Amino acid sequence: MAGLPSLPHSASLSIAIVGAGAIGCRLAFHLAKNGVACVLFDGWPAHVDAINRVGLQCAEGHQTGTVRLRAHALDAPVSDQFDVVLVAVRSDQTARVAPVAARLLKPSGVLVSCQNGINEHVLAEAVGLDQIFGCTMVYGARLVAPGRVEALQGEDTFRVGAWDAGRASALKLEELVSLFALCGLATRTDNLPGYRWMKLALNAMANPLLLLSGLTASELHSHELARRLMAGIAREVLAAAEVSGARVEPLLGIDAARWVSRHPHDEDAIDQCLSRHGAALGARRLSMVADFQARGRTEVDHINGFVVHALQSAGLPARLNQGVVNLVYDVESGRRAMAPDNLRELALLMPDTFQKSLT
Repeated sequence: MAGLPSLPHSASLSIAIVGAGAIGCRLAFHLAKNGVACVLFDGWPAHVDAINRVGLQCAEGHQTGTVRLRAHALDAPVSDQFDVVLVAVRSDQTARVAPVAARLLKPSGVLVSCQNGINEHVLAEAVGLDQIFGCTMVYGARLVAPGRVEALQGEDTFRVGAWDAGRASALKLEELVSLFALCGLATRTDNLPGYRWMKLALNAMANPLLLLSGLTASELHSHELARRLMAGIAREVLAAAEVSGARVEPLLGIDAARWVSRHPHDEDAIDQCLSRHGAALGARRLSMVADFQARGRTEVDHINGFVVHALQSAGLPARLNQGVVNLVYDVESGRRAMAPDNLRELALLMPDTFQKSLT
């Protein structure tokens, strides 16, 4: 396959971002500030109009900047094709936008999933597998109004890799790493599936519990019950990853084997690690809460639901993740309020020995 344009001359690199939500807009802003123009595609007409009329505004701390970019509706009859197409929609929109992303991609281009969840297999149905790359990230943002995004404090780190490392171009991977380095600290990985499953475990065990409980991250992680639930959810995610054949990267710095060992020493280490992690997150509530507040629904089907499907397809139980999905459905439908007592109901799906310890 032909190489991408050299990133030291990045102004010549053509980039489309499909999904001008919070993450897509923040990426576009940072790239544009560093001389790499992007074309945005989104399904919110007022947002597209605002970007075209007055530019894309991004607030970071006490500073606000504006960049001028082109934006189009997802179904706009655009004939341009791009070297790089970044997909930044929510997971439940992946199948809908995959044909759009494929139409925008040059035959020698690359398609990059910048999403939560594991969506590369869906995108691969629209283009060749050797064109599929992904980026796991710690990179927070909030869309506050049409044409306006707010950066959230965090590490701003990116791990970039090819879904099939044996078939993809190593040169293109290095060029993508250089591209994301314009937005934060970017490194390459030859184990993207392992990082995807690791990030999925983090999302599955914390995001929905924050929604169900209504607590902040530090409050949630301060409760032993919540930490035990998170560890149990993570074990199911890791079981699903094993079924898929993925080699999962360490979760919060602890090897996957220790998360599933059930050895008291490992369980104590995981519990302490979760306590520290919650303290570091502070008052944040993460993306599932933001999704629910913004649109009344979440990506739970593509986070915990993805795990349920993977385990049930292999004839394995997924009690906690299925319980999470059911409770989140209740919150989304208005049948259940966010409250810490929801965690106790979820704990009824844990082993009897743990339930007795709660009484």
